[in-house]
Amino acid sequence: MQASINNELQLTVPMDVCSLCDLRWRTWTYLAAAGIAAGMMDDILIALHEAVANALTHSGASSDIAVRVKAKETSVVIEVGDRGNGMDPRVAIPPEPPRLTAEGGRGLFMIWSLMSSVQLVHANGTRLVMIKELYPPSV
Repeated sequence: MQASINNELQLTVPMDVCSLCDLRWRTWTYLAAAGIAAGMMDDILIALHEAVANALTHSGASSDIAVRVKAKETSVVIEVGDRGNGMDPRVAIPPEPPRLTAEGGRGLFMIWSLMSSVQLVHANGTRLVMIKELYPPSV
């Protein structure tokens, strides 16, 4: 996994579920250094994990997943992009709550529930843009 922090965190995540632990650690380290409150960090890390796990599981991509995390004074912006088959453009945001008996299908609903804003971009794969508004603003 490659990373560069230049006032933002940029990661290239290999198509391997084992890379999720390193992704969470690097993101946690970046967010902690940016002064993001622990409760906000939890929401962000869960949403990021779900977004990358979805890309690993469902994208069909053979290339790595691109992740950008940018901590601002009042928000954190996260982008997760893959060059896979792309999501069905009919997927609605906000997503419908999953059925209690469903074996899967909770990831996008969890992401939407934890983040302040979620946008799906369909072009050359899928790019998921998530924003977490920080209350109160970080120091």
